[in-house]
Amino acid sequence: MSRRGEKAGTFELLARLPGQIIALAKAEYENAKREIAKKAKRAGIGALSIVIALFFLFFAISAFVTAAIAGLSVVWPVWLSALVVAAGLLLLAAAAIFAGIAFIKRGIPVPEDTIDRVEEDVNAFSEVRFNSSAHAPRDEGGLPQADGKGNWR
Repeated sequence: MSRRGEKAGTFELLARLPGQIIALAKAEYENAKREIAKKAKRAGIGALSIVIALFFLFFAISAFVTAAIAGLSVVWPVWLSALVVAAGLLLLAAAAIFAGIAFIKRGIPVPEDTIDRVEEDVNAFSEVRFNSSAHAPRDEGGLPQADGKGNWR
């Protein structure tokens, strides 16, 4: 206990500070763990819901394909209507594959502007600079040129 009754002095408060900082850091770490666990649980439930929806979607697509075959079998024989629907599905799959390949080729992120700027910066830094002596050759703009002579800067 301090001399002034219940009020702690400056040095006593400063002595408590590291322990309080450590306790605060531990409490914040535990809070972060709980928050992440809660959000991960929600994300897991959301992912499970999407998987269940995809499961039902798979069977719904099968039912639509069967309905298309049955509808065409009114006009054509069943085997021909099934063949036409299968060929249509193959064409759709091929179009999706080619579109995906095109998006992948076009979508590879190549920062061309940034690469150009970096190349300009590297070239600017790698230029040889001479001091302003009379012996240093100069270009049209009056800048010194590298010829192996002169002082480096």
